Amino acid sequence: MTVAWGLLIVMVIIGIVVQRRKREQFAFLHALLLLTTMIILSTIFIVTAIVLAYMFSSSFPHLHMGSLFLLYGLVIIIAGVFLYLVLRLFNRIRPLSVTTLTIIEYYIQWSLIYATIYQIVFENLLRTLKIIKNVSSLTAVSANVLLVAGLSSFIASWIAVVLFKFTHEEI
Repeated sequence: MTVAWGLLIVMVIIGIVVQRRKREQFAFLHALLLLTTMIILSTIFIVTAIVLAYMFSSSFPHLHMGSLFLLYGLVIIIAGVFLYLVLRLFNRIRPLSVTTLTIIEYYIQWSLIYATIYQIVFENLLRTLKIIKNVSSLTAVSANVLLVAGLSSFIASWIAVVLFKFTHEEI
């Protein structure tokens, strides 16, 4: 629930920042809603495909781990084609702007980078906290701490650039 409030506050702040651009004032919200819909649809599709593959796995006794990885990649590609068809249908009902699609790309990229940060922090949390407590100089800072700080800075910088480009109608 706290995350939902945080997202709402961020959306309001972004709305205030980009208020100059009245034509697509809610592009960030539209992109978020469309991305959420796409994630839900693709998750349902992928889970269904995996369940079907599992049900028929007894028919393929010689499947190896590499084959499963390839099968999973194929399922992801088919899900992408499925979403493409959904987007084409949606575009007939309500035309999608290039700005909205670009913002969706940014949301995806930011989420992937954030997931990497999350994995780094929580995979090595105890070790990282121990290092931070014992840091007496910058030479003792681990690569993980620097990576988390660097990736976080990249996301923050990217958000600033996107907001600047959006307010100057370059996306």
